[in-house]
Amino acid sequence: MLAVKDGGTRKGWMAGVDRDIGKNLRVGIGYNFTNFSDDLTKFDYKYKGFFLNLVGTY
Repeated sequence: MLAVKDGGTRKGWMAGVDRDIGKNLRVGIGYNFTNFSDDLTKFDYKYKGFFLNLVGTY
């Protein structure tokens, strides 16, 4: 959910699948069903699509 002052509220959802690759790395892929980006400075709301998620620890 994204609430924008003077811009209303936008809702949507994301789905993803992650897999642990070894002890220190997780790789995931998913799809963004929302219309907004994680870069909240972009207001054209055309950001549906696939994403790649990488998480590493040491």
